[in-house]
Amino acid sequence: MKRIACALFALCLAACGQAVDNNPPEMSTSQQVKPAEPEFAFDAQQFADAFNAAAKTYGQSFRIAKVEITHGAVHDYFRQVFFTGLSLTAGVSKETGRVVSITALAEENGEPMDKQEIIILSEIVATATSPALTKDKAAKLVMEMMQESDSRNAAPFPQRFIDDVRYVLRNDSGIGYWWMASPA
Repeated sequence: MKRIACALFALCLAACGQAVDNNPPEMSTSQQVKPAEPEFAFDAQQFADAFNAAAKTYGQSFRIAKVEITHGAVHDYFRQVFFTGLSLTAGVSKETGRVVSITALAEENGEPMDKQEIIILSEIVATATSPALTKDKAAKLVMEMMQESDSRNAAPFPQRFIDDVRYVLRNDSGIGYWWMASPA
């Protein structure tokens, strides 16, 4: 018994004496560093092109005329204010230049808001961010979320996940409707 205990003690000492390598493994040049946060597979100009193509498909005159990146504290961004007063803001990663979020905002500004305009703009954004989403599916997605947000029993913010994109609709009485798309 004494021999077994001594043998086990010797094994423990040998195991404890071996060096433990706490350094991270070397990365090969073929491995890519994952971005710090989820991002779309397109940059600001590519999103603007997809948005304009989707708007044309819908027969709408919404267009992103020019992408002018503004440098922000956390993200860079560009903003487009449309003729109707609706606005679209896209957050852009400082590291990669890819879009990390898109927000369409319909402000009331004391006037009756045309809910149909935010519905159309939301459908265009959904189609631009998920090209596999057909017009009919985008319309159904937006309408269901709009009805859910207008319901008194609704969750605070209706949201859906489609093709690795998270869509959220907010309806604040003082601000208006916010349609947001971000990579999931």
